[in-house]
Amino acid sequence: MSTLLILLVQTKSGAAIEILSFLLVAAIIGYITAWLYCKSIYVSRIKAIESEKDELNKHIATLDAENSNLQRSLHEKENLMKHLVLEVKALKALHTEAVHETDDMELKNKRTEQLLYEKDEALVHIAQSRHLLNYDSFGTATETEKDDLKMISGIGPFIEERLHALDIFTFSQISKFTTQDINTINDAIIYFSGRIERDEWVAQARELVHDHDIRDELFKRISERKASIYYNRIGTAKKEEADDLTIISGIGGWIKEKLNMLDIYTFRQISNFTREDVVAVTEAIEYFPGRIERDEWILQARELVRIAGNKSDLLKRIRDRKGRIYFDRLGFAHKHEANNLTLIDGLGLWVEERLNLLGIYTFDQISKLTHTDIETITEVLEIIPGRIEQDNWVGQARELAKKQVPIL
Repeated sequence: MSTLLILLVQTKSGAAIEILSFLLVAAIIGYITAWLYCKSIYVSRIKAIESEKDELNKHIATLDAENSNLQRSLHEKENLMKHLVLEVKALKALHTEAVHETDDMELKNKRTEQLLYEKDEALVHIAQSRHLLNYDSFGTATETEKDDLKMISGIGPFIEERLHALDIFTFSQISKFTTQDINTINDAIIYFSGRIERDEWVAQARELVHDHDIRDELFKRISERKASIYYNRIGTAKKEEADDLTIISGIGGWIKEKLNMLDIYTFRQISNFTREDVVAVTEAIEYFPGRIERDEWILQARELVRIAGNKSDLLKRIRDRKGRIYFDRLGFAHKHEANNLTLIDGLGLWVEERLNLLGIYTFDQISKLTHTDIETITEVLEIIPGRIEQDNWVGQARELAKKQVPIL
């Protein structure tokens, strides 16, 4: 009986396991069948979604690129806007500057017109003095025969015009001036008393009227004297390196030609002159003793070397600083009232020229200089500090003013 029960129990367990196995297999088959069914249904949908996703990603990439381009364009536009704003400001500033320049030009034009009018009036007045001159003494000439009178040291464009107004056009006429002629012409052209004699117009003119043979002989003599010049000290130069030596006050075209015959062409060479060189050059070019020192060639040359020969810029700087001078204290004067300021020891042609640019023409004005004025003028003229006091310009000017040196 017991054996039968055991057999029955074993039979039921095996059946249960078998049943469970069948159920498990059926479940697996059902899951796989369901999975395959779902996959077959949604696979096309998944593919469609993935395709849409790819398209969207591409669209996003395109939008990102467009956004980047727009950002770059916006940045460029902002930079352009800033640049345009700066340009507008610059144009406004230029406009303002142009307005000021136009106003200045109009003012300068008016002044120029006034000066031209005064100049024409002065030349007419000078021309009216022709009857006072003794043309039988020095001869007559016409404009068609005119020489370049500026070749004579001491005659610039201003004086040349005035001489022309008196029908004085040639070296030959000037070479024949007598003392009486010089006095009359001084009065007629309103020139510094004694300057014609001082600058040796007559002697220079006599050399210039020589015929070509005589001038060639003179140039030959000068050239043969090169051995007396210390080129190791003053330096050498070639013609193509030549400065315009006539910029140095006291050197006219004729003196320049004679210096060139000695191969002296530059400011730097003259700036290196010693006392020995001055004597040698004076003798070599058959020049007037003491003239090189008196006209301060060396000092002028050194200044011209310092400013690279740009004298016009220096004169413009001086002219622009004229407003710093206190004329209420010094008094006003005009060119036709000028004294010969070079009568003041230590005040040469070069300094006189610069003082005249400031509107300082007379001994009386210089005699009124205060310490402050002296400091200002020293700076404005760009001269050596202490020079005015050292040479006692003020004291000399007071004495000369007392003597009532003619103001022409």
